[in-house]
Amino acid sequence: MQQHKKSSIESFAFYSISILHCFLLFSCAQIITPTGGPRDTQAPEITQAQPTNFSTNFQQKDIHIQFNEWIQPLTNAKNQVIISPEIEPFPSITIARNDLSIRFKNALEPNTTYSIFFGDNIKDNNEGNPYPNFKYVFSTGNFLDSLIIKGHITTNLDKIPDNTFLLLYKDISDSAFTTKRPYSITKIKTDGSFELNHVKEGNYRIFALSDKNNNYFYDLPTEEIAFLNSNINVHSNVDTLQLELFLPEEDKLRIQQFDRIVKNGILNLTFNKEISINADEITASLVGNNVVQPIAFTEKDQKNMAIYFPNMETDSNTFQLVIKNKSILIDTITIKTFHKKSPQPIPFFTDSLFLKNVFVIEGDPMHIRASNYSLSPIDTGKIIVTDTTKNPIPFSITRKDDLITYELFANWKPDMLYTFHVSDSAISDLVGNYNKLQEFSFRTIAVKKSSNLLINYVLPDISSDFIAILKDNSGKVLDKRILRDSQRVQINYGKLLSGSYTVEVIQDENKNGIWNSGNYQLKTFPEKIYKESKPIILKENWDAEETIKVDFQHKSGKVGFMDNGSTLPSKPNIGKQPQGGAGF
Repeated sequence: MQQHKKSSIESFAFYSISILHCFLLFSCAQIITPTGGPRDTQAPEITQAQPTNFSTNFQQKDIHIQFNEWIQPLTNAKNQVIISPEIEPFPSITIARNDLSIRFKNALEPNTTYSIFFGDNIKDNNEGNPYPNFKYVFSTGNFLDSLIIKGHITTNLDKIPDNTFLLLYKDISDSAFTTKRPYSITKIKTDGSFELNHVKEGNYRIFALSDKNNNYFYDLPTEEIAFLNSNINVHSNVDTLQLELFLPEEDKLRIQQFDRIVKNGILNLTFNKEISINADEITASLVGNNVVQPIAFTEKDQKNMAIYFPNMETDSNTFQLVIKNKSILIDTITIKTFHKKSPQPIPFFTDSLFLKNVFVIEGDPMHIRASNYSLSPIDTGKIIVTDTTKNPIPFSITRKDDLITYELFANWKPDMLYTFHVSDSAISDLVGNYNKLQEFSFRTIAVKKSSNLLINYVLPDISSDFIAILKDNSGKVLDKRILRDSQRVQINYGKLLSGSYTVEVIQDENKNGIWNSGNYQLKTFPEKIYKESKPIILKENWDAEETIKVDFQHKSGKVGFMDNGSTLPSKPNIGKQPQGGAGF
């Protein structure tokens, strides 16, 4: 019995040790995914080229270029590669592992400099890092074309877009830029500078293009462009070429989008470009309906329009709506009505960003912008303004001529929190919709915490209107005015909060009250913008007087921005009352 027991213990120990051994082996054998090193961000490098780049007396049928790592095959070499001058038939371009091969099918022209431009299409196989702006150049003669075109691109865009190129055309027709690939090309740097090498003497057209679809010619309305109106004859190096890059503006006004169903008697639509209140006159009418006369409102400096349909006879019907600009047809659209007016009150104040940040400076009226246009009397009995103690205070309210902005007047106390209450049906819009119960709070700012700003504008002696724009440090437009008939204009902007402000001046060449971009078909360039480089700093309880000399030729350090001007020192606030004309 004891012997049997001993054997059992030994067996148990043996099996236990065996299991533990297996567990240890299994643990040691577990495969752990390697963490790897840092991501590869290096572009591939050329290790060898036969013949070498920039060779002369080229006689070969093949070019082989090797890189230090595998590179991605080209998806469509004929579209991705530009060869100048053109070679017909197009050569065979293949990539295998780290080798780029170019094979010419026919003999090349004698005594000719060729360039093969790959752009950023040569990329490593793993991470897609591009070999930037790669160009292979050779000559079948004993010298390379050696002229250089250098210059700079300016722009009023935030930056030079990626994939922006300088294009050189031997075909000087206007259609070449929109239908053909260029004769020669180089990429424009992010600072706007460019250098095109190995140019042959000759007569050319020059363009810049932010190429969105990688086909190297201008064929999309979203592509930024630059151009010279005249040809350039290159017989020596060009060192100071200047072009302005801009997003072209369509020449014709058209409807970009619109509500298919008219709800509560209101239709909203958007145009393809900004509406000029000075130059445009948009009207709307219903086909075969003389009872309903639509009323159209254009948002100032916007592309948007709201059309009201008063006296709509039925809640559900289909109409043809005709939109015209100065009696010229823009479009005829089909619309369907849902309600001639809302059966319930609707919100009249929907600008949530404004409602979160609303304030009023002591002594000034508070401005409230509604979302619906109105001509109806304001039922002040349904509006209450309360102070911090929740007690009602006396006030008056008026509607401005734009039919959408309200001014609230009261004896505001400094640093006090007030609440604006508007009950149901205090206001109705043009089709009879009534406002919904709403309330929001706002705080008053003591006048001693504000500053008074006076700006003296010194304008260039140019036969043009100008548009002066004042912005806060977030870029919000606070004031916009037309300046004309004088080279020196003084504007008192009244009380403003302490902080940083900027000024822009537009040369309004067509006098339509808005900034216009250029258009290639019409051969027009963007209207010039002067951006004062020095911010205006306003301090509490001070009068600030600034003199800004507008010079559209003076360039600042920022790409394409114009600036200049002097700033007079501020002086203590002596209670000067706001002056100046009405804002535009």
